[in-house]
Amino acid sequence: MALRTFLKRALGHIQSRLDFENWSDHPQFATKIGLGRVALVTLCLGVIGTLHLVSALFILFSLWNRRSSDENEECFKLYWSTERCILFLQWCTYMIAVCVFHLLEFFVTAIWNPTMVDADSFLVNHSLSYTAAFLTSLTEFWLRFLFFPSSLAIFKSLPWIGLIIAIASQVIRSLAMATAGESFNHVIQTQKKENHVLVTDGIYRLFRHPSYVGFFYWSISVQMVLGNAIHTVLFAFTSWNFFHRRIPYEEESLCQLFPNEYPSYVAGTWMGIPFIKSTVVPAPTVEPTMVVPTSTEPQQSKKKD
Repeated sequence: MALRTFLKRALGHIQSRLDFENWSDHPQFATKIGLGRVALVTLCLGVIGTLHLVSALFILFSLWNRRSSDENEECFKLYWSTERCILFLQWCTYMIAVCVFHLLEFFVTAIWNPTMVDADSFLVNHSLSYTAAFLTSLTEFWLRFLFFPSSLAIFKSLPWIGLIIAIASQVIRSLAMATAGESFNHVIQTQKKENHVLVTDGIYRLFRHPSYVGFFYWSISVQMVLGNAIHTVLFAFTSWNFFHRRIPYEEESLCQLFPNEYPSYVAGTWMGIPFIKSTVVPAPTVEPTMVVPTSTEPQQSKKKD
């Protein structure tokens, strides 16, 4: 019970830092539109991503140099086994993917939807659940790194598959945000703005919710990059459950905003996330009917014999 209370308080403390609480004395950090807050988050993500990129390149060079020199005892003089070197390379790749994701969330919004951009557009403070999931996934990885570095040796291709899916998912999400432009929002809209239109072109011709599709597969694939078997399954279930609740609510809102267009759009597009069915009833297809002309001349009555 004491441990649970401690973890809850620690998580709340971290989340409060991400939300920039108690910064009221600093105007540029006090609100989400403050330039100081935007600059600080950008700086942190840029530095973290760059450090991990340099580390990844250094490890790749060291592993290549080890193979070429037939040196099998250590990796870049840190006395790490090859398994731990590869695991740390996976960690660097994961952190780069996370930093790129959050930076693109902000910059794509800033370019294609500038009226809605603020510090929250980074999504680093998405929610308490998001922060908790991030921290627990790191716990699984580092426990394996320290105590079980060879535990997933038989799944050597898993991180590579995850990396390919992560890149594709990131492209899908960023492309969806750019295509939607000012009609995209991180918060579900229940009132129609003047510039809010139903986007049906580009990637929206294929996927009905491409930004959700991108995030769903991205969240799972980055766990594959880490080699987190447990969290790959947990993230798949958690992400699916989140969108299973969110998508019907959003589609209900879209039906209210676009009562004539959206049901027809649903009929010709794919959800993209498995086992989630739309609650929208597609508009019925009206088939042309043949009109039989009727004679306007009076009928002549037969004479009786």
